[in-house]
Amino acid sequence: MKELFPETNVNIRRLITTSLGLAVIITCIVFAIPLKEISYETTETYYATEMKQEAYIDDEPYIVEELHDKSKVFSDGSREMVPSGLNTPIDIDKPDARLIVSIGSPYEGAFYIYSKTGRIIYEKLGVSHDNFQISLPEGMYTAQYRENAMWGEDIYIGLVMEWSELEEVTKYREVTKYREVPVEVEKERTVTEYKKVSMWHYIFN
Repeated sequence: MKELFPETNVNIRRLITTSLGLAVIITCIVFAIPLKEISYETTETYYATEMKQEAYIDDEPYIVEELHDKSKVFSDGSREMVPSGLNTPIDIDKPDARLIVSIGSPYEGAFYIYSKTGRIIYEKLGVSHDNFQISLPEGMYTAQYRENAMWGEDIYIGLVMEWSELEEVTKYREVTKYREVPVEVEKERTVTEYKKVSMWHYIFN
């Protein structure tokens, strides 16, 4: 039987085919556009401040007691000899003190130590150019150098009290100490990020 309206059927088939092709093309285009948002995890580097112990050398003071020599000068110079002799008051106010005596005279004389009451407690004769020391208990004394023949001469008289006593002395020693200091530390963390992908990527991945 002969088909009616053959051209119409052909046109309908062409229209259907074209429509299907256009639908496929549009679908492919739509599926290719990044419209779908997905999440994914990634590693992120960041820096954090942490406290770290650091060693350092410091000078630490400490106190010790040391024995130190001390001195006190009663006379240190030349004086003119007089008939009564050269008298010098001395005050021994330290235990275990030593009186250091230096005499410089062109002629021999005599050296005396008198107590507070006027009693002779030390005597040395034939003194001209001499250096010697005397141990005396604490107290007030008078030292005298006398030369009876040559008055008016310049005589050197040196009288020095010396003693030793303990003193506190500050010394220093190196010690290792620790302190906290801030340092920058590199770290990593996992973070969630988002991106848009096409439907093709979402379906096939």
